[in-house]
Amino acid sequence: MLRFTSIGAALLLVAASAPVFAQQTAPRNEVPARDASGRQAQGVRHAHTTDRFDSHVADCLILGNQEEIALLKFGIERTKNKDVKELAQSMVKDHEDAISKLRQFASPENANKDLTADQSNSRDVVTREARKVPSADDSSSSRGDTFSRMHHLMRRAHEQCLILNREELTKYEGHHFDEAFLGQQLGAHIGMLATLKAAQEDTSSDLSNLTAQLQETTKKHRDHLDKLMNNLSKEEHAKK
Repeated sequence: MLRFTSIGAALLLVAASAPVFAQQTAPRNEVPARDASGRQAQGVRHAHTTDRFDSHVADCLILGNQEEIALLKFGIERTKNKDVKELAQSMVKDHEDAISKLRQFASPENANKDLTADQSNSRDVVTREARKVPSADDSSSSRGDTFSRMHHLMRRAHEQCLILNREELTKYEGHHFDEAFLGQQLGAHIGMLATLKAAQEDTSSDLSNLTAQLQETTKKHRDHLDKLMNNLSKEEHAKK
């Protein structure tokens, strides 16, 4: 029962922090370009909005990968199982590689920001930076618009999700921790796969191609996690 409980809880947490990609309209504070006759230059506006949307999607995907890395490192520190540790370490490398590739599309103001959360078990504590709500009169041109406000929301959601998952996982030890940790990771990767599929359909060709590649890596992670969960379950059952 532990496995299914862990997966179910993980899916709920992942769903709460999944990026929202429906905001494809131009931010309200942008003034569309116009040609000599005063008509809007639709091609320019569309290209600019598409670039901004791609950057927003990449920003959100980076947050998801950063959360995964933090949870994987947490698992590496706590597990005593060699196979669990090795799988988590290999997935950390893949997620770091994904972030490196996604940063080519990310917005300049968010590309190099790291997701951080307080190491304590208090669910109410997040970083001071994450609590800062962008103001409409901020001097930075990106602050206060729709995309920046959405990124702020997603950043806080991912930090809260990280804290909540840590809280849940600290309830377990030994074999039970490994089952809970792998279940959480399996749920998280199913959520990431769904997000990547959505991103592939709604982004430009270059970012769409990258999300297709990342889906393959995510599927491999999912399959490895599922296989290891089954192996650990069989080993535990054989001891009884």
